Amino acid sequence: IMAAGGRMMEKEREKQELLGRASAGEIFQRAPTDKPAFTLAQIKKAIPPHCFQCSVIRSFYYVVYDLVIIASLLYAVLVWIPALPSMQQLGACPLYWVVQGCVMNGIWVIAHECGHHAFSDYLLLDNMVRSSLSSCLALLLL
Repeated sequence: IMAAGGRMMEKEREKQELLGRASAGEIFQRAPTDKPAFTLAQIKKAIPPHCFQCSVIRSFYYVVYDLVIIASLLYAVLVWIPALPSMQQLGACPLYWVVQGCVMNGIWVIAHECGHHAFSDYLLLDNMVRSSLSSCLALLLL
């Protein structure tokens, strides 16, 4: 609770200090609706600064990495699954769907992060990558 001028009241400050000294066991005892013992600023401060820096090369590495896995899985399903006996095909197809779906979810996450401007420092590039990846995923789902 803040007092006039945005200053924390003494009672609230004491509560925050007690929460800051709480043990791990006490933190897990709190109700989900209670205010956590930490702030968003404390979490951000704990993350190393290099984690907030965008790298176009690293970002495209993850796109290419996921696309190579998708292509490899597609090749495997088109070449290897038809060669299996029919009963094994029945088990291999759902396994392929789950694994390929997980990898494609990674592509969706990259496209989603482009919408948050987290892919690169260039808004136009983020928008182009997001549109391209989202369109490709939409076509695959048709």
